Amino acid sequence: MIKRVTQGSKQYKYAIKKLSIGVVSVATGASILLYSPQVMAQESSPETGVTQTQVEHEKQATEQADSVVNEAVNASAGLTPESSEKRTEAVGDSSQATEPQLSTNQADASQADKISESAKPLATDAAAKSPAISDNHLRMHFKTLPAGESLGSLGLWVWGDVDQPSKDWPNGAITMTKAKKDDYGYYLDVPLAAKHRQQVSYLINNKAGENLSKDQHISLFTPRMNEVWIDENYHAHAYRPLKKGYLRINYHNQSGHYDNLAVWTFKDVKTPTTDWPNGLDLSHKGPHGAYVDVPLKEGAKEIGFLILDKSKSGDAIKVQPKDYLFKDLDNHTQIFVKDTDPKVYNNPYYIDQVSLKGAEQTTPNEIKAIFTTLDGLDEDTVKQKIKITDKAGKAVAIDELILDKDKSVMTLKGDFKAQGAVYTVTFGEVSQVARQSWQLKDKLYAYDGELGATLAKDGSVDLALWSPSADSVKVVVYDKQDQTKVVGQADLTKSDKGVWRTHLTSDSIKGISDYTGYYYLYEITRGQEKVMVLDPYAKSLAAWNNATANDQIKTAKAAFVNPSLAGPKDLDFAKINNFKKREDAIIYEAHVRDFTSDPSLDGKLRNEFGTFAAFIEKLDYLKELGVTHVQLLPVLSYFYVNELDKSRSTAYTSSDNNYNWGYDPQHYFALSGMYSANPNDPALRIAELKQLVNEIHKRGMGVIFDVVYNHTARTYLFEDLEPNYYHFMNADGTARESFGGGRLGTTHAMSRRILVDSITYLTREFKVDGFRFDMMGDHDAAAIEQAFKAAKAINPNTIMIGEGWRTYQGDEGKKETAADQDWMKATNTVGVFSDDIRNTLKSGFPNEGTAAFITGGAKNLEGLFKTIKAQPSNFEADAPGDVVQYIAAHDNLTLHDVIAKSINKDPKVAEEEIHKRIRLGNTLILTAQGTAFIHSGQEYGRTKHLLNPDYKTKVADDKVPNKATLIDAVAQYPYFIHDSYDSSDAVNHFDWAKATDGQANPISYQTQAYTKGLIALRRSSDAFRKASMADVNRDVTLITQAGQGDIQKDDLIIGYQTIASNGDRYAVFVNADSKARTVVLPDRYRHLLGAQVLVDAEQAGVAAIAKPKGVQFTKEGLTIDGLTAIVLKVAAGAVEAPSQTQQARSEQSVRPVSTTVSKASPLMTPDQKPQQASLPQTGEMTSKGLLATGMTMLIAVFGLFTKRQKD
Repeated sequence: MIKRVTQGSKQYKYAIKKLSIGVVSVATGASILLYSPQVMAQESSPETGVTQTQVEHEKQATEQADSVVNEAVNASAGLTPESSEKRTEAVGDSSQATEPQLSTNQADASQADKISESAKPLATDAAAKSPAISDNHLRMHFKTLPAGESLGSLGLWVWGDVDQPSKDWPNGAITMTKAKKDDYGYYLDVPLAAKHRQQVSYLINNKAGENLSKDQHISLFTPRMNEVWIDENYHAHAYRPLKKGYLRINYHNQSGHYDNLAVWTFKDVKTPTTDWPNGLDLSHKGPHGAYVDVPLKEGAKEIGFLILDKSKSGDAIKVQPKDYLFKDLDNHTQIFVKDTDPKVYNNPYYIDQVSLKGAEQTTPNEIKAIFTTLDGLDEDTVKQKIKITDKAGKAVAIDELILDKDKSVMTLKGDFKAQGAVYTVTFGEVSQVARQSWQLKDKLYAYDGELGATLAKDGSVDLALWSPSADSVKVVVYDKQDQTKVVGQADLTKSDKGVWRTHLTSDSIKGISDYTGYYYLYEITRGQEKVMVLDPYAKSLAAWNNATANDQIKTAKAAFVNPSLAGPKDLDFAKINNFKKREDAIIYEAHVRDFTSDPSLDGKLRNEFGTFAAFIEKLDYLKELGVTHVQLLPVLSYFYVNELDKSRSTAYTSSDNNYNWGYDPQHYFALSGMYSANPNDPALRIAELKQLVNEIHKRGMGVIFDVVYNHTARTYLFEDLEPNYYHFMNADGTARESFGGGRLGTTHAMSRRILVDSITYLTREFKVDGFRFDMMGDHDAAAIEQAFKAAKAINPNTIMIGEGWRTYQGDEGKKETAADQDWMKATNTVGVFSDDIRNTLKSGFPNEGTAAFITGGAKNLEGLFKTIKAQPSNFEADAPGDVVQYIAAHDNLTLHDVIAKSINKDPKVAEEEIHKRIRLGNTLILTAQGTAFIHSGQEYGRTKHLLNPDYKTKVADDKVPNKATLIDAVAQYPYFIHDSYDSSDAVNHFDWAKATDGQANPISYQTQAYTKGLIALRRSSDAFRKASMADVNRDVTLITQAGQGDIQKDDLIIGYQTIASNGDRYAVFVNADSKARTVVLPDRYRHLLGAQVLVDAEQAGVAAIAKPKGVQFTKEGLTIDGLTAIVLKVAAGAVEAPSQTQQARSEQSVRPVSTTVSKASPLMTPDQKPQQASLPQTGEMTSKGLLATGMTMLIAVFGLFTKRQKD
């Protein structure tokens, strides 16, 4: 039985084992109970609420998640390198004013003076004093600019419906030195696009490439709108906002007559007007007529008022007979009325709040009309103003009308035949064509057959393209020797489910008998519009240079290839030694180009650097390092690159390079030509990558592809194929965007097919062993689950990991389960990166440089221990493999550089200290439960130091290089690149000398060997690779408890034990303190005093170290030097261990009742005696006193029992 006794803040579980019947056994049990209140007690902490460290971790996670959202969600219609939480300011929207009866509330006459005083104007519009705005320009007023930055360092990055969207991040922004000053703040005039001016998007950045304002979006709700005021929170207003607590009532009279006018106020005003009809004088003149500023009550929700002409009497005193009423005081500080119009407007353009924004057909019997607001409308009024017409302009009957005022949606029901029909909804003077919703398209056109180009052995081609809305489709074929030359075209025929088809033979296009190697695009016609589109199912592409993109041809051209004919015929999936589950994986993330772009390899490679073939030549290094999987940064076609330029960039620069990580996808089936020896051969790149996969497999490692389905490089890549479908949608039917491209809407049937079909193709064709999903939290969980099942059906050993940040947006207003960290408690298919362990160990974005555990920041040991156990504080994982344990990846500063930043030391001076801290981090990651992940170069201390002579010393803020981080302590070359996606090879290359030349680089080489030893250790035992949380909780225990010796709750030293399935015990101690620390071992861990040392201050591996460095054993524990990690091993046979069933109950805190002498530790000096290692032995007597006490208690118990029997 288990009995819990609470003592103070702890609980003790007293376990009495079921003993065999017998006097000695019973006596022993009784004696043990008398011997000590702690014998057989299992200590556990009661749930006392959220600890300080939990709060700290949650704060860190929240900061991380917010920053990822700020970098990843809801950009807009142009290229913006950084994205953030979307904030569209619909400045023309508000609640409709109602028409109540005239208020009769009267105030005392003594209040009149207060009213007069408070009605003084607060400010005049800056526009009245500023130069005139040129035609087709938008004047953007900014109340404030980001603090701590000079004007010269700030820029306005614009996109959307502007004349010239910004390009060349970050320096292509409009410099804020061009901004003019007025009494509101700063302003700039931005030229607008000639047509289709609906939204302008912007952000404010600095020369370092930081997005300081996050992405902002301004709705241009009328072509006349040419001025916007942006407040300190980046909220946009169509007028100059006043301070809170006031409302300006603007009245415009077309005649220009404002004499004798007054405003009578009621509702939530601070002081209602009295002395009818004097009220508040409407005497101040502004750009929108006459105005008065009215103080409001605190928390005001609505205001009622009248405009009075005091020169008249009776009902004629009111300029119009109805009361004005305005309810949106939370969002507006100025309102506008005109002439005798009874409506209240929230903008100076007098745009009605009730306006038809869009229409969407959702079923064959239903159309939803989207309005700015429906407030103030009733069904009778709507029926008079609403109508629906078909393609021929004929009215269509509306059978039922439903108003949803909360969502501003009007549902119209009738007979709307969907096939081929186009309906137009008209309300008042505004008409909107009803687009088909993606749900309706799914219902009518979802298709599961073959798509793309299938090249037959005879050279003929079958083509199939899904585009239900197309009026016609042609295939345009280009010469295989000159991709700019059109050699012919052929029509496709529309078949079922919106699929267009044709069969190309020698008769289709003159002069072509075999289409192998030719290129093609589709020309789609819709009404009067023609677009050239890339086949989303193409299997290869022509060589691509994004500089050649133009308004007509905006993408790469597809190529006719047969992938099955390319590459090795014996290609199969990996066979990895001892790899049985995802927890067994040690993933090594590498960029194909970086791995061989080191200039020192010149003359040593048979193949061109940066290619798939060159990567093969260096694979033996990874085999010897010992990793299980090689993860390749994106190899599928990406947009911003010139594949024909293979020159090495040797200057240290961080922008404007022909270099790319590949997170701007152009295609999800076809490979980039950047890593091919010949990009002009569309089949060669397929063969080369297959050969690389094959060679990795031959060396006993698997291959993981990094895939980027969450967004595309440009929205038109899919929008031109089928408008208003492939992306997640805003309520108005426009595509939701991110990073300048569209968010692939994987809840939509054909969009999900793109993801799942692509994963299936890559698994089957390239025999890959897993996938890493970029920004996986942007996807719905069902799509990722389906992709996993499809891949696993082909390769049972498939593993999938992803970035599970909470960034899901989906279709506006439609909730789904996201494939993020929260999903981990419901799935065991995919693992997510743990930002908790990353931030705890070394600090992560956006707080890089703050002290963390390995850089001198004491952390809560219980919290740290939980992250090590794959039990992070910011999400619930129900299996260790749900958690990808990492401390560095391609994003942000390298581990070496973030350590240097955090301790603020020059690597030239503190190289040894930095590497000691790197070894601490690598030790913790490679002994943690879960799936281990390391960044290429992390093993030797890779740096991305910007050794550019232009930045030899610190420069002015407006001169800081792109994506650079300053380390103040570095006197010469103080900048390090934290995101090198556009940096040169000089910055990005893998430094082979540091990794492999021990003579020239002894410290980095030692770190590489140390990491290699840790990898071998991890792979040697399942102690670090538990398969279930039950196993983890049973076998992994914290040794360093607060209050034990000098151990603090928040500390810089941690020790924990993990037990392998064969009984081997491992103990990991990491002293991140700068000084030596002594750990006093509790009795239950005294067996470690007889342990072998596998990892010490200088080396790591699976063999015992004869003369360990950095650790000394004492009679009660061990002393560990500063910045030192130690791993100990006690083999299963070295101590007498309890049975597995006993282990769960006794391992935590059982005091031994017998001892077994272990073999002498290799650490002991000749004059030391062997220490005793002990484990509990139940039922064995070790003390005559204990036996006597037990017998006495037995007699007492027997006597009590006899007495009760008699009673």
